[in-house]
Amino acid sequence: MNSQIQFLKNNPKYIFLIDGLGAILSGVLLFLVLPLYVDLLGMPMETLYTLSILPFVYAVYSLLCCILNPFQWKFYLRVIAIANFFYCTFTMFYLVMNLEKTSVICEIYFVLEMIVVVSLASFEWKLTKD
Repeated sequence: MNSQIQFLKNNPKYIFLIDGLGAILSGVLLFLVLPLYVDLLGMPMETLYTLSILPFVYAVYSLLCCILNPFQWKFYLRVIAIANFFYCTFTMFYLVMNLEKTSVICEIYFVLEMIVVVSLASFEWKLTKD
């Protein structure tokens, strides 16, 4: 694990790439895939579309950081880590607001997504520590 952390500290563009690709995956799932199963999930389509906005914005940010590879990369990584924590809070809010409508499958999906995003954000935060 320490060698992976050291590799990413020496090549920070890759953590931005991982974050950006993950955000694209989240956005595509929320905007294109999950609406196909809205009856099974119970989450309103408008909510899925609303939740998809942030991942697409985060993807642009992270992929730009990957391409530009900024010298002050720790600052930019902290920004996306905080944004990812915010996204999980935002998602939890919408999940709780729609809890009476959502199915167990929907709740499991969003809880698993939040676990993945919080894990990534925690790892990103750890990378910014010296």
